[in-house]
Amino acid sequence: MAEGVVQFAVDKLGNMISNEAQLLGGVKDQVEWAQTKLREIQCCLRDADSKGTTRNALAEDWLNQLRNVAYRIEDTIDTFHLELEKEYKKDPSLFGRLKSWSLYPWRVLGRHKLGQELDKIKLELEEILKRKTDYIKDPLQDQDSGSSAVDLSKRREVYQDVNETEVFGQNAARKDILGLLLIHDETSTLPQKRKRDQETSKRVVITIVGPGGLGKTTLAHMVYQIAKDYFALHMMLSVSQQFSQIDLLTKMLSKLDNSRLQNCKDISDFIVNLKELLSSKRYLIILDDVWDTIVWEQLKDALPDVENGSRVLMTSRDEKVAKSVDHPRMSYKPRFLDDNESLELLLKKARQYQNPSERGPENLCEVAVQLSKKCKGLPLALIVLGGILSLEEHTYSAWERVLRTMNWPDEGKDCMNVLNMSYHYMPYEVKQCFLYLALFPEDHEIRANRLIKMWIAEGFIQHKDKKTLEEIVEDYLKILCQRA
Repeated sequence: MAEGVVQFAVDKLGNMISNEAQLLGGVKDQVEWAQTKLREIQCCLRDADSKGTTRNALAEDWLNQLRNVAYRIEDTIDTFHLELEKEYKKDPSLFGRLKSWSLYPWRVLGRHKLGQELDKIKLELEEILKRKTDYIKDPLQDQDSGSSAVDLSKRREVYQDVNETEVFGQNAARKDILGLLLIHDETSTLPQKRKRDQETSKRVVITIVGPGGLGKTTLAHMVYQIAKDYFALHMMLSVSQQFSQIDLLTKMLSKLDNSRLQNCKDISDFIVNLKELLSSKRYLIILDDVWDTIVWEQLKDALPDVENGSRVLMTSRDEKVAKSVDHPRMSYKPRFLDDNESLELLLKKARQYQNPSERGPENLCEVAVQLSKKCKGLPLALIVLGGILSLEEHTYSAWERVLRTMNWPDEGKDCMNVLNMSYHYMPYEVKQCFLYLALFPEDHEIRANRLIKMWIAEGFIQHKDKKTLEEIVEDYLKILCQRA
């Protein structure tokens, strides 16, 4: 994201040189120097970012020093403009009399301060650049780089209908969960098939447990789309790691009866209102991404058991969460994809931009098998890796080069490794937009139009190919969505 700030500063300096040349006087050369150096910093940051997987601590420190210089230059420009604005407010006619401008002491003083600060920055930057060595090395720089990534403009057309909500090997899991919810019991493949009786009329808490990337959220969403029609009241909520009891209770009550929110002064009021509303009808509540056992402890009083067949479904990475809930309770562990399913999912995602008539070289499947095994049967890892491959040339050398970057141990955080790789393979101009999303809280919803305006305001989007800024940023947003 720093590169976007640098570009913004470059543009500011360009405007100063064009529009305020007479005000700059003797420091114009220094301002032009600053603009040139900012462009050099911008190139260094961009080049370093493209080789980010191989940076060491020394390289990171050196790059941080470059970023700080860029920020100081921008601060210096802003300070100059603030002083200029103060003088203008004192005497607006001042700037219409440039011929007599030299009579005003601020002109000399302002330029002197600007020049002094730029001189300091110049000395500092020269010292930093003297220490520039081969900090950042690309392990593949001596390898074959004949194949290039697919151009951004060619990434829009999707030849295959890749349904992102479809998770390979999850049909049986979907039926199993629906069976546990006592919907379409006859479809369940579990040995625990049973009839509706007094036990099943109780409120049952079901937990889908498994590691990140296994498809728990997708499975819960698939189940919810079918099961909700069998319950008078239903909702699906994301809990996330930053759990807040009051926030979650507020979301729940707003979905059931928004008018009651104004009468709730504390947590007990929320619980009383929720309990009253949920006691009257059969309900299904899905709590996605539960990280801590405290979530159930703080919500259970608002989820009454009036023995009408109500259900609570949670997803979690932690088995302790499944064991913490009240009886009757059940847990379900989705399976990992087998080798054939993994390969099928990877290729389907990787070929989404490829015309079906262009199947690619025969030996592509050979390297695809090795790539798919790196994902250890995790659907999310396969989808993300497929997204990376879809933006590469469909040649053995291109895909084999991706495989060589996946040099992590066979055991470990396979999904996180693939996600990290996806970030480093992301086009640079898109990457700073992606990093900007970290400013928002987890699971925060933001309208695309508002996000686009914010990216443009931050200076992340540059004109090219005769497109408007809005058209360019919409392309970036599509790329991010396709990688999700």
